[in-house]
Amino acid sequence: MHRSLVILFLALSTWSCSQYSNKPMAVAFHNVNAKYNAIWQASRLDKELQKKYFSERKESYNSILPIIIPRDSSFKRGNEKEIKELIRKASLVIDRHQNSHFIIDAYLLIARGRLYQNDLKNAIETYKYVNSLDIRPEALLALYEIYLQQQEFSSAEKIEEFLSENPLNTNEKKQFLLLKAYSFQLLNEPIKAVAVLQEAQRYLKKGEEKARISFIMAQLLSDNNQPTLAVENYRSVLNNKPSYDLQLQANLAIHQQEGNLEALLNMLKDPKNEESKSFIYVKIGQYYYGKKDFKKAKENWEKGGENNPNKGELYYQLGSLFAKQMKDYDLAAHYYDSAATYLSANHPDYAKAQKLKKSWGNYSGFAKQISLQDSLLRLANLSPSALHELFLKQQKDTVKTVITKTAAPIFTRRPFNADQQNFYFNNEQARIQGAIEFSNRWGNRTLEDFWNLKNKNTTLAQTVSSTSTAEKTVRKESILEENWLKAIPSTPAAQLKARKIIEESLFKLGKLARLELGENELANTTLKRLLAEYPSTTYEAEALYVLYLSNEGPTKTSFRSQLVERYPSSYFKTMILKLENGTLAENKEILAQKKYEAAFERFEAGQFAASYEACLFAQQNYPGSKLEDKIVFLMALSKAGLHETAEAKRILEEFVQLFSTSPLAKEASEMLKLMNK
Repeated sequence: MHRSLVILFLALSTWSCSQYSNKPMAVAFHNVNAKYNAIWQASRLDKELQKKYFSERKESYNSILPIIIPRDSSFKRGNEKEIKELIRKASLVIDRHQNSHFIIDAYLLIARGRLYQNDLKNAIETYKYVNSLDIRPEALLALYEIYLQQQEFSSAEKIEEFLSENPLNTNEKKQFLLLKAYSFQLLNEPIKAVAVLQEAQRYLKKGEEKARISFIMAQLLSDNNQPTLAVENYRSVLNNKPSYDLQLQANLAIHQQEGNLEALLNMLKDPKNEESKSFIYVKIGQYYYGKKDFKKAKENWEKGGENNPNKGELYYQLGSLFAKQMKDYDLAAHYYDSAATYLSANHPDYAKAQKLKKSWGNYSGFAKQISLQDSLLRLANLSPSALHELFLKQQKDTVKTVITKTAAPIFTRRPFNADQQNFYFNNEQARIQGAIEFSNRWGNRTLEDFWNLKNKNTTLAQTVSSTSTAEKTVRKESILEENWLKAIPSTPAAQLKARKIIEESLFKLGKLARLELGENELANTTLKRLLAEYPSTTYEAEALYVLYLSNEGPTKTSFRSQLVERYPSSYFKTMILKLENGTLAENKEILAQKKYEAAFERFEAGQFAASYEACLFAQQNYPGSKLEDKIVFLMALSKAGLHETAEAKRILEEFVQLFSTSPLAKEASEMLKLMNK
């Protein structure tokens, strides 16, 4: 009877503790179970993952560290089991404890799990759902971080405003200030970032996190020409229990900032820094770069690239060094290509490196084409006998190079154990004895078929073989020389084709240098050569425009005058006016509209010359109007109506190039195709 009453009591208690009941006893029961079971276990997993995420981060010390550690998509692969368990434990609260006070905590932990999985879409949805239930700073701070890392600044700004107006606890205040500083870092406002970080440091405890923030402050100050303050913050790193890597980098930075080359060289000699030599070479390279000794900077950076986990950044720096300082564009192209290969996809310079790789790859293509055609045209001026002698010399040089590079193979035998010594070829004494016996019986024999024929006529065979080989060599060289001569443009038509390739490559290279690479010196050299060697080039108008962009002062004015004088109706003249005058005022837009309408009426009436003149007036007096694509297109139509096909074609080519996004671009391309036919 007593046992039955106990069972009945337990059953009634369980029924009264339903997760859908709001009775005090039921709520208390589920609060206790949620907090001290699922939530406790999930929180513990979250703390372990946070600690692991921070300790396993990959820092790139050759550039300024990001204040907020970027999301690492590879983290989920090594911690998949723990992340799934975190989400599972937190989900139990939602499944089994609906009436507890820890439902929101469970959703926050699930969202954290989604972040570890790099599932940003579901993480954002979960945090938004949390805020729909109850405004929680933790959820808002997480959304603030996600929006900043995705560079959705308008969304991030709204959250920042809300957080700044509401009370936060110490930990939340710290996180908010770090995120605010990070937003300034992303917006390239380093001094503002430093000011906010100084405030954030008040909420940071002594340890690696604080040391890391001090290091970033030092980097930002150093980058903004404040070396004294930078050194102060680097020294602060050493006083805040940094990791070994952070301590090493801080010491290196202090020596570099103070110009203490001797200290850097001593660090290089120190045996305990053996595995960190690449980082030391990088700092020595930066020291020499600051002294404008670019040759030594290059030497040390190249040494630093060996066995360096951040070699992508080093190659990026070398690309910049050769492009901007040493003006060795071929090597710049090589290093930018390597940088794009070695930089990780989540690196802040990754997209820029990929773009530079493509642009400098195009540079290499144009430069090689110009060099090749120049060489071929020089060869075309030589006599047949001179060409023959040159070919023989090249063949001789090639053979020498091959012989020099092809060293005789060196065979080394590994030591054999006692069991292996029984095998004949592993027994050095037995092999020597065997060689002596073979020589005594057969003499010195060549390794070839039928070596053991007693009466073999070796001399005759060798003579026939050498004669056959010589004939094959002569025939092969003759074919090679014939093919080599075929590549040389010996006819006027072939030479004209080679010059056209050079002309086009010079123009494309000069344009690329200014508009994509930002190399004004290269653009000037290339386009000036184009105009000097090809005075009647069809690219002259655009070449003058690019030269106008690439120069300053009187030289700039000179190219402007040439363009205006020689091509008064060119759209490139209008682009200069547009740059000089800025955007049109509203009243001028109205005048441009009226002028275009008048020009179009004349065109429809068959008055093509008057239509063209009206368009030209609108183009030159109202540059940059909203109708400029229609005005230029109507100019081309007017020239076509006057049967001035070459001029119409030129205007259409400019139109396709400059107004690729215009609704009329497709029609212009079709017209060009018809004209070319």
